[in-house]
Amino acid sequence: EIMPINEQNSLSALAEALKYYYLKTKNPVTYEYIIFNDFNDELEDARELAKFCKHLPCKVNIIEYNPISFASYTNAGEDKTEAFANYLRKQGINTNIRRSRGKDIDAACGQLAVKEK
Repeated sequence: EIMPINEQNSLSALAEALKYYYLKTKNPVTYEYIIFNDFNDELEDARELAKFCKHLPCKVNIIEYNPISFASYTNAGEDKTEAFANYLRKQGINTNIRRSRGKDIDAACGQLAVKEK
């Protein structure tokens, strides 16, 4: 829905590519996961992500969504984000929450590019 390229590239194909990468480099994979309110912030979403992550050494960076004027998505909020991250941690997945800076002046990641267009 958010990334149309996923229609051509399945998660199983991505998993295979990441496995190949890990076997060649021995470097853990880092997943960047933008969390949206009422879209991908539920416990079931965390379960699915944990299941996907279990196959390789990895870490997950959970990124707060920075709202932009023309998009219907909203930020999941601190409580949901913390609960999501804590679930992943309890599954043994190295998880960080990347806090956004500059959102109070519409200068956070993704916001400046939209303003300048």
